[in-house]
Amino acid sequence: MQRAVRCAPSVHNTRPWSLEVHGHRAVLSRRTDQQLDRHDITGRDQLISCGAALTNLELAVREIGWAATAEPGDSPEVIGVIRGDDRAEPTDLERARYAAIARRTSDRRPFAPQPLTEEVRAHLRDAAGVPPVHAQWVHGQQKALLLARSLHFAARAYHDDREYQRELAMWTVAPGMTGDLGLRHEALGARGVPAVGLVTSTTHLPDESRLASWIAAESVLVLSAPGDRHRAAVRTGQAMQTAWLDATSAGLAASVMTQPLHLPEVAHALRRQLELSGEPMVIMRFGHPAEPEDPPD
Repeated sequence: MQRAVRCAPSVHNTRPWSLEVHGHRAVLSRRTDQQLDRHDITGRDQLISCGAALTNLELAVREIGWAATAEPGDSPEVIGVIRGDDRAEPTDLERARYAAIARRTSDRRPFAPQPLTEEVRAHLRDAAGVPPVHAQWVHGQQKALLLARSLHFAARAYHDDREYQRELAMWTVAPGMTGDLGLRHEALGARGVPAVGLVTSTTHLPDESRLASWIAAESVLVLSAPGDRHRAAVRTGQAMQTAWLDATSAGLAASVMTQPLHLPEVAHALRRQLELSGEPMVIMRFGHPAEPEDPPD
């Protein structure tokens, strides 16, 4: 269970959670000792990260042959409790998702040009669209341009924010360095849509029209959720991770971005322009992995 939880994606790879197991109860709690004061002012990304970890925890309990019963936490710090009181074999889908946990990665490269089939897109949308979370594909050049404008606006704002850039640099692991926490420098997106998802001071920002064409060529899914912010963020993390694991099982590549959505101007614009049913929480991109630039001999 610890290994599965550890493999969950998290904002800046901070792993803002702790896991305690008491008999047949596994308790996942939120840690608050690693705040991201510029990137994640409200702590929403930490809650999304914890939601992803909760999904992995539940799958781990199922994998070892227990019927997993999820209970909400009884305090703001407790994300959720997974109980395993009765024996039950996991389904084939649960086994596939569990097997994908260790293989899931963030691929911030441009994807191969081959589009996803409508069947695959429908499956990923349904996997991510678990109430109260709503999943919506960005369809057409016009919607892609509207999203591109908002992402470009956010990228320029963060590119010039010295305090944000200082915090990002603190959590970036330099080439040749090792560490359990933080973002690897080589994992940062430098080209295509990912370049505006996590912006550094040296990021070359593409123009809006080129960015829009890239978005239109990829499969971009926006997750939104209404209502209680704490519960909505946790549920968004669960939905995000479920879709991500299904994509991994299918041999697809994926990455997410949340940074632009922390700007109120961007969140409000996207909710109106994309006709979202709630607050935009996560932008996911899916595609076929590109061939390595330098394949081994």
